[in-house]
Amino acid sequence: MEGKETYLYFAENEAANAAGDAVVYPASKFRGIDPIDATHSTLSFESTSGDNKDDLVNVVHASGKYKELCQAMATLMNSDKNDLVVVFDEDNLITHPLLSSLGVNPASGLNITLDT
Repeated sequence: MEGKETYLYFAENEAANAAGDAVVYPASKFRGIDPIDATHSTLSFESTSGDNKDDLVNVVHASGKYKELCQAMATLMNSDKNDLVVVFDEDNLITHPLLSSLGVNPASGLNITLDT
């Protein structure tokens, strides 16, 4: 493996036992973050199916925290470690400490949509 890669973990409150319940993406597959409204944002990643579409991670977060979500994701993805970063894990009630410190705590949900 050339270089180091940071991997990002997301899990819905679905027991992580079926496709789309949880995902891990290399940071290099990140495509962008779109604000949907004051409490919803969508993170886009290159599809796990290998086509030219996106997998989506929809986050419900504290109101007005889009900028902070962007700041946190930039920091988490630019780690110089070859590491797995748990971003949001609803199954185990885990939010990365950086997101918590910026007040981005997901209010009521995470929804993963795979392009399959």
